[in-house]
Amino acid sequence: MEMKEIIQKINELNNIKKNRSLTEEETTELFNYRKLYVDNFKKNVRNILDNTKVLNENGEDITPRKKGTN
Repeated sequence: MEMKEIIQKINELNNIKKNRSLTEEETTELFNYRKLYVDNFKKNVRNILDNTKVLNENGEDITPRKKGTN
């Protein structure tokens, strides 16, 4: 599921929450969508960091080693 769809679902459930109490099923669904959002966000940030290079003023790659790699 794409982030756009996840955000849309979260917003829909939050709008319902403004007008009335959520059912137990809706509360669980909102929790699951929020968790999915955070997990996807973390994965995207990790991907960006894993693919980032650090260059010094001479243009030499000085990217630190990543955890878990040799």
